[in-house]
Amino acid sequence: MLDLSEINWGSVADWVSGIGSLSAAIVALYLAKSAERIRLRGYCGLRVIVGQGMAPQDLVFISVTNVGTRATVINNISMRVGWLKRRHAIITVVKDQYSVGVPYSIADGQEGHWGIPLDKDKKWLADLIDGFVLNRSDVNSLRFFVHTNHGETLALRLEKPLRDAIIELLAVKAANTALQGDASPQSGSRP
Repeated sequence: MLDLSEINWGSVADWVSGIGSLSAAIVALYLAKSAERIRLRGYCGLRVIVGQGMAPQDLVFISVTNVGTRATVINNISMRVGWLKRRHAIITVVKDQYSVGVPYSIADGQEGHWGIPLDKDKKWLADLIDGFVLNRSDVNSLRFFVHTNHGETLALRLEKPLRDAIIELLAVKAANTALQGDASPQSGSRP
């Protein structure tokens, strides 16, 4: 039978140095791996452009900053709604006065921004609720995604003012639908 008291376990110094060496190796691997990661931060919300003698312009504005040390290329922006049954859409963004376009190279510390102009009637948002965002649950699950050429994806949740604007348009659409339903003649009734 094996007697554990007869085994030479070594000194405490041997154990401490072994644990220290293992810890140093783990930390070195972690640091090397984290330096490889692409780290992006961003937001998606409503913004107003003012100045230079122009009328104020409302935008749906997406901004992404590279906070890591590795450069990447933003090659796509998309949206997703739904908790269980998800629907996806791609946003086509070209370079103009509000957007840097895609693809867009973004090095460490640089920012990329994409603006979608809104007119007085918020036509882009109205088109969005016409076939993609159908109800309040879709608004709560709506996420914008920024995709890189390295396979990384940054998910952006909508800021509250943008969510509220979409919810307001959904309410107006529901009220208009209800009014149209009330205004249509009843089937089988005679004038």
